[in-house]
Amino acid sequence: MSTQVSKGEKALTWRTLLMYLFVIAILQPVLIYNWLVNGLWGLAGLNSWAIVLILAWLTGRTGSPLTKGEIFALRMIDNAGLMYTGYYFAYLLRNMYFANTEIVKLFGIREEIPAFFAPRGADFIRVSIARTFFDAAWLQPVLATIVVPFTLVVSANYILGLLSYSIYVREERLAFPFASWDARMMIAFGERDSVRIRTISLAILLGALYGFMTSGLSTIFRFPLVPRLMVDFTSLVENVLPGAAFAFTTDFSSYVVGFILPLRYTALQLAASVAIFVFGNYYVTVNNLWPAEAKWQPGRGILWNFNMSTVYFWNSFTLGWGLAAALLPLVFRYKMVARAFSGITKGLSGGTEVRWLNAKYLLAAYIAIVAISLSFVEALAPGFPVHVLLLFTVGISLLITLLQTHAAGILAGVSVPYLREALIYFSGYRGLNIWFIPPDAMLFTGGAGIAQQLLQASMIGVSVKEYTTMYFLLAALGLVGSFVFTSLFWAVFPVPGHAYPYTLAGWPVEAMNFWRWQQWLWTGYLFRPTWMVAGFGLSTLVYFASELALRDFSIPVAVMSGMLLPIHTALAYFTGSLISNFVARFAGEKWWNENKGYIAIGFWLGDGIVSAFLMLVQLLSRSIWLLPY
Repeated sequence: MSTQVSKGEKALTWRTLLMYLFVIAILQPVLIYNWLVNGLWGLAGLNSWAIVLILAWLTGRTGSPLTKGEIFALRMIDNAGLMYTGYYFAYLLRNMYFANTEIVKLFGIREEIPAFFAPRGADFIRVSIARTFFDAAWLQPVLATIVVPFTLVVSANYILGLLSYSIYVREERLAFPFASWDARMMIAFGERDSVRIRTISLAILLGALYGFMTSGLSTIFRFPLVPRLMVDFTSLVENVLPGAAFAFTTDFSSYVVGFILPLRYTALQLAASVAIFVFGNYYVTVNNLWPAEAKWQPGRGILWNFNMSTVYFWNSFTLGWGLAAALLPLVFRYKMVARAFSGITKGLSGGTEVRWLNAKYLLAAYIAIVAISLSFVEALAPGFPVHVLLLFTVGISLLITLLQTHAAGILAGVSVPYLREALIYFSGYRGLNIWFIPPDAMLFTGGAGIAQQLLQASMIGVSVKEYTTMYFLLAALGLVGSFVFTSLFWAVFPVPGHAYPYTLAGWPVEAMNFWRWQQWLWTGYLFRPTWMVAGFGLSTLVYFASELALRDFSIPVAVMSGMLLPIHTALAYFTGSLISNFVARFAGEKWWNENKGYIAIGFWLGDGIVSAFLMLVQLLSRSIWLLPY
C-alpha cells in the first residue's frame, strides 16, 4: 500500500480552532457523563469521524468544504485530545473515593495514604460539602497526579513517536493498515472524490443497517434479527483437552477487521492464540500448575480460561516474548536504527527540514524528561530503586513503544498490560507511596499513536511543525475541558451519588481491586521469571529463524499479538482475511485492494453510529428521571 508523502496542506485554520472548541463543548461532557453513569470509556464506537461527516456536509452546503488537512486535524481529537486527557479530573474524584471509602479500613492502611493522592479526613469532608476543586487540599493531588504526569507523558510520547515513525515508517516502510486507510478516507473526503465517497457511503449504510438489525432491534424489541453472540465450545473441547478453550463469534464487525489485515499475519495470530489457550492451557491443567486461589474446573467457559490463564501464566510468557521481539531488531539492525535516529524528522513536512526539531535537541529533551521523572518519583516515594526506575523509564518505555508501533505497522496495535505492576514488583519496593503515583509519570508508552498520526500527516501533507502545535494544543484543551465539565457535574450532584449510578455500583468494586492489588502482587503469580525467560528464549529462536530464513522480522510480533487475543477474536480476524482474499479473486484484485479499506472503515463507522445513538438515548433516559417534574 502506498504511503507516499503529500505536500503543502494547511490543517490548523481558524475553522479548525472553532471546531475544536465546538467538539470539546459538545462531546466531552457526554463522554464524562457516560463514564460516571455506565463506567464506560468512549461512546460505543462513536469517534470523530461522525463529527467529520456532519461538518463535511454542512461546509459543503455553504460552498467552502473541509480540506483534507482540516479533516486530519479533527481526527486527531480521538487520540491526542478527549480520549487521552479528557478524564483526568474525573479520576481525581475516584481517587478521593478510594482514599476515604470504608473499604480501605479493611486493609488497615488508611493512615498511610499520602496527601498527594487525594484529600482525607477534615479536608475530604470540606471539599465534599463545597464540591469544588478550588480548595488548598487539591493542590498536591492536582500537581502530583495530573500536571506533572501530564507534562511528562505528553512530551515523552511525542519524542518516542517521532523515533518510532522514523524506524517503522521511513526506514522499514511497514504498511500500517489501519492508519494508512484512515488517511486515505481523509484524502477522499478532502479531495471530494465522488467515486470513493460513494463506496464509503454505501459501506456506512450497510454498517448502520447491520447495527440496527443487531443492537437496534435488541434494544427496542429485546430480540435481534441478527444476534451478536459468542458461541462457546469450551465445554466440548475440555472433555478431550482439560483446560483448553475454544469459541467463535457471530459479530460480523470482528470479521471485517480482517479485510485489511495480511493473511499471513492473521494466520500467525490464530496459531499463537490456539497454541496458548488450547494446548498451553491443557499443559497447565494436566501438570496441576493452577494456583489454589484459581483452580481450573470444567464448565468455567472461555472467558474465565482466557482471563485467568493470562494473569497467572501467559502474561509472564508474553512479556518475555515481546521484549525479545522489540530488542533483537535494535541489536541486529543497528545501522537502520542509527539512520532512523540521525534523520528522525526526515520525510516529514514534505521533505522540509525543521531546524528546531532534530536528534540532538530531542535527545536533550528526553534526558530532561527522564531526569524530572526520576526526581519526581524519588520525592514522592523515597528510597525507590533508581536503577530499576531508570530501566523502565528509558528502556522499557522505548521497547514497548517500538513493539506497539511495529504491531500497528503489520496488524492492529497491541497493548501490553501490567507494566506499572512489573516496575513495582521487580524493584522489590514494599512502600505504598509508589502505588499512588500515576503510571504516566514513569512509563511512556503512547508513542505508537503519535507515529501513526505522523504517517497520516505525511500522507496528507501536513507539516510536522503544524502537527506538533495541534498535538500539544489538543492535549491541553482536553485537560481544560476535563476540569470544566467534571467540575460542573460535581457541582450539580454529589460524586459518588445516585445521579451517577456507576459511582455507587462500580467504584466499590474498583476500590476493592485497587487495594487488593497492593498485597496480591507480592504472591508472585503475575510475574514468573521462569516463564518470562522461556518466552524470551522462544521469541529469540523464532526471530532468528524468521529473519535468516524468511527475511521477515515481523513474525515474532505477529505471534505475540495473537497471544494477547482470545481465540474467537483471532479466528474472526483470520476468517476476515480469508474472505478478503476470496472476494479479491471474484471482484478483481485491483478493485478490491483499492477499496477494501473504505468498505471496512465505513462499515465500522455505520455500526458505531447506531451503537452510539442507542447509548445516547440510554443516557438521556437515565438523566430525565432526575428532573423535578
